[in-house]
Amino acid sequence: MTFQFAVLGSGSKGNSALFRHGGAGILIDAGLGVRMTTERLASVGCDWSHLAAVVLTHTHGDHVDTSVFRALSRRGVPLYCHEGHHHELAGDPGYAALDRLGLVRFYDERPFMAPSGFRIEPVTAWHDGGPTFGFRLEAGAGGKRKGISVGYLTDTGTWSDETAEALVDVDVLGVEFNHDVMLQRTSGRHPALIARNLGDRGHLSNRQAADLVAAILSRSRRDRIAHLVLLHLSDQCNRPEIALREAGEAVRESGRQVFIHAARQSPAHPDLSLSPARSRSHWRPDVAGVQGIARSTKSRRRPAEACAFLPGLNLESS
Repeated sequence: MTFQFAVLGSGSKGNSALFRHGGAGILIDAGLGVRMTTERLASVGCDWSHLAAVVLTHTHGDHVDTSVFRALSRRGVPLYCHEGHHHELAGDPGYAALDRLGLVRFYDERPFMAPSGFRIEPVTAWHDGGPTFGFRLEAGAGGKRKGISVGYLTDTGTWSDETAEALVDVDVLGVEFNHDVMLQRTSGRHPALIARNLGDRGHLSNRQAADLVAAILSRSRRDRIAHLVLLHLSDQCNRPEIALREAGEAVRESGRQVFIHAARQSPAHPDLSLSPARSRSHWRPDVAGVQGIARSTKSRRRPAEACAFLPGLNLESS
């Protein structure tokens, strides 16, 4: 069975990602708007009829959109959110429509099952403006069948050992690489915004994220984590090449081989096709993408090539 993980959009202008198996998919966040969501789903070979549920990380405007909520209500697709999100979304007309139809489901800190056999484990994140969570998502496992697992963590200002433990041994690891600290400090933004983004309830810097990746890799089996996806890159305070370099150093020091992808605001990227029978899964490349592979310096390649960008690809900011 083939599984799919696709980032439909990642950044301050809207966030949404698709995890799909057996024809059914889960959306993580719904911040792109209904027209853009429709276009991005189509670009990765999917449409609204494939959606079994949507799960929210938190309620900031780049992660929720009332037009998407209305589309879900028309199609009878349930929305999973934390009970704390209910109070924050009470005035949203699209959310109210879902609530009236009984399509809102609440999760807490415990793992839960979503439609079509998706197992979802919330992972606590630290972010301003209300309860925020990452997720460990698993699908396709049962009996002797090996499924696929995805770790997804964005919009958090810090992390803990418990965070790393929750994300060990996934097949695809998505972690926020929001900003370069120096670019953040010299961005010319309002000092309060800079302080917020650098704080423990803001966003992970490239260095913080790389340290988290290193902690997860050190705890994981050698045959897991084939792909690392860098999420929520700031278009003002980061560069894909900087984030990829930081991530590549963490992977190289672990002695592993991991494909690294920098997600973007537009278009959908990466779009990964995964098979549980093969740890080195495939992805569908696109010419504007940013992709790299980090290799251990113990390999036969020279150390200077340990974190190489694939040729012919533009390094464009998300």
